Amino acid sequence: MQVARETDHRPEAVGKYCQQFNKLNRGVENEKGKEEIRIVTGMKAHLLDEYLKIMEAHKAALPP
Repeated sequence: MQVARETDHRPEAVGKYCQQFNKLNRGVENEKGKEEIRIVTGMKAHLLDEYLKIMEAHKAALPP
Protein backbone atom coordinates (compact mmCIF):
# COMPACT_ATOMS: atom_id res chain seq x y z
CA MET A 1 0.00 0.00 0.00
CA GLN A 2 2.82 2.40 0.87
CA VAL A 3 4.56 1.81 -2.47
CA ALA A 4 1.29 2.45 -4.30
CA ARG A 5 0.84 5.77 -2.51
CA GLU A 6 4.46 6.85 -3.00
CA THR A 7 4.42 6.03 -6.71
CA ASP A 8 0.83 7.12 -7.35
CA HIS A 9 -0.04 3.67 -8.74
CA ARG A 10 -2.99 1.47 -7.89
CA PRO A 11 -2.21 -1.34 -5.41
CA GLU A 12 -3.24 -3.86 -8.08
CA ALA A 13 -0.69 -2.41 -10.50
CA VAL A 14 2.06 -2.55 -7.89
CA GLY A 15 1.15 -6.19 -7.23
CA LYS A 16 1.42 -6.94 -10.95
CA TYR A 17 4.82 -5.22 -11.15
CA CYS A 18 6.05 -7.33 -8.24
CA GLN A 19 4.77 -10.55 -9.83
CA GLN A 20 6.47 -9.67 -13.12
CA PHE A 21 9.70 -8.84 -11.31
CA ASN A 22 9.63 -12.16 -9.45
CA LYS A 23 9.10 -14.11 -12.69
CA LEU A 24 11.92 -12.21 -14.33
CA ASN A 25 14.20 -12.68 -11.34
CA ARG A 26 13.61 -16.45 -11.35
CA GLY A 27 14.53 -16.56 -15.03
CA VAL A 28 17.73 -14.62 -14.40
CA GLU A 29 18.62 -16.80 -11.39
CA ASN A 30 18.10 -19.91 -13.54
CA GLU A 31 20.29 -18.40 -16.28
CA LYS A 32 17.53 -18.35 -18.88
CA GLY A 33 18.00 -16.28 -22.01
CA LYS A 34 16.18 -13.01 -22.61
CA GLU A 35 13.89 -14.55 -25.23
CA GLU A 36 12.83 -17.38 -22.92
CA ILE A 37 12.22 -14.93 -20.07
CA ARG A 38 10.23 -12.69 -22.43
CA ILE A 39 8.00 -15.59 -23.46
CA VAL A 40 7.44 -16.83 -19.89
CA THR A 41 6.68 -13.37 -18.51
CA GLY A 42 4.73 -12.16 -21.52
CA MET A 43 6.74 -8.93 -21.45
CA LYS A 44 7.56 -6.95 -24.54
CA ALA A 45 11.29 -6.82 -25.29
CA HIS A 46 11.66 -3.13 -24.37
CA LEU A 47 9.92 -3.65 -21.00
CA LEU A 48 12.09 -6.67 -20.24
CA ASP A 49 15.16 -4.56 -21.01
CA GLU A 50 13.94 -1.88 -18.58
CA TYR A 51 13.45 -4.43 -15.79
CA LEU A 52 16.92 -5.87 -16.47
CA LYS A 53 18.45 -2.38 -16.28
CA ILE A 54 16.74 -1.78 -12.94
CA MET A 55 17.97 -5.14 -11.64
CA GLU A 56 21.53 -4.39 -12.75
CA ALA A 57 21.45 -0.91 -11.21
CA HIS A 58 20.27 -2.32 -7.87
CA LYS A 59 22.09 -5.66 -7.91
CA ALA A 60 23.97 -4.91 -4.69
CA ALA A 61 20.68 -4.38 -2.81
CA LEU A 62 19.09 -7.64 -4.02
CA PRO A 63 19.41 -10.77 -1.90
CA PRO A 64 21.98 -13.30 -3.17
